[in-house]
Amino acid sequence: MIQLTINGKPIEVPDGTTVLRAAEMAGITIPTLCDHPHLTPYGGCRLCVVEVKGARLPMASCTLPVNNGMVVETETPALAKSRQVILELLLSNYHDAAYTSDGADTQLTKWVKHYGLDVKTAQAKQPRYTVDSDTNPFVRVDLNKCILCTRCIRACAEVQGRFVWSLAERGYDTRIVAGADTDMLDGRCESCGACAAFCPPGVGS
Repeated sequence: MIQLTINGKPIEVPDGTTVLRAAEMAGITIPTLCDHPHLTPYGGCRLCVVEVKGARLPMASCTLPVNNGMVVETETPALAKSRQVILELLLSNYHDAAYTSDGADTQLTKWVKHYGLDVKTAQAKQPRYTVDSDTNPFVRVDLNKCILCTRCIRACAEVQGRFVWSLAERGYDTRIVAGADTDMLDGRCESCGACAAFCPPGVGS
């Protein structure tokens, strides 16, 4: 067993546990978007960064294994500011034409509100993609809400074993595609809905 301290609370967890999972075991919530307990850790969104005593920079807790004597802080003014910046950057490429502040929150909008941002004013002014509501009668895909967390890719591959989704292009043009950049049904989608269920901003519905 590994002994560490998170937010001043002594914790004992099995060796190989990540800091994120150790915090969850102790009832401590660390914000995250790309992580899911049923998927391989990705470390992409950086919302889960924590301060570790002795480390020069904040570290992603979802991929950080615990060590004996580790001292971790999960919520400091510097971390809150970092998370605000991350969420602002995500929202700059996000567009939800139907968003209303009194509607149901997704995992993304919950953290946006938590850190004092407004979805309506911070999101992109115009959509980048045409909403795909015709090629699959069961799953509607709006890539304008995609934050490239890859949870749909990992859920499709690791939970369903279908490997329908992948990343295409690079940099600003990076996007999620089905198959060889085709529609979902031609990409061997079985309309199971796992991609929609695992999506933190609600791209699929």
